Amino acid sequence: MKILNLLILVFLNFVCCAKGYQKPTATGQKIDWIAKIEDYFNSKLTSSVQSDFTQIGSRGGISTGKIFLQRKEGLMKLYYNDPNPNVVIVKDYKLTHFDRDLKEKTVITVYSSPLAFFLEKKVDLKKNVKVVSQDESSDSVTITLKKNGDEDEGAITLLFSKDPFRLRGWVILENNNYGRQTQIILENTQFKAEFDDKEFDRFSLVDS
Repeated sequence: MKILNLLILVFLNFVCCAKGYQKPTATGQKIDWIAKIEDYFNSKLTSSVQSDFTQIGSRGGISTGKIFLQRKEGLMKLYYNDPNPNVVIVKDYKLTHFDRDLKEKTVITVYSSPLAFFLEKKVDLKKNVKVVSQDESSDSVTITLKKNGDEDEGAITLLFSKDPFRLRGWVILENNNYGRQTQIILENTQFKAEFDDKEFDRFSLVDS
């Protein structure tokens, strides 16, 4: 899977478990889901977050690991458990991918990735991405997004539960890779988590 798409998955994962909203009191009131999702990112995801994750590939391959996030500071770390050797760190708007087995790293600017708009201090879905579709059922809302100007790079579909309002999961669809799909599931998520700032400087895990 492409590193850029991998990072999108990671970042969205953290957002998925922030505490939700309550349903509107007015019966039949039409909800602006785009505005609600923006407020979810900008108002609810403000503390440090730590979580275990499970990643499921389109061929059924499974990897697990741990995620650390401080969205307002633009800091993120994705650490895969063995035998997957990958570590991904976002800091100072640079994305560093490190292979623990090969001891090799690759550095790119975050602005070149679809992840960039999630690292802005204020997320604006109308400005930075194209909303391809949105659907609503009795208990869930789904929204599919593509980065403006990079519509051939694939799409992200987010699934939110309504009560409480929270992101339950997502699917990354890679258009240029034969329709491959990748899913991420969060477990044991901790909000207002306490972990050492060194987590974003090292390619290992720092004991907390």
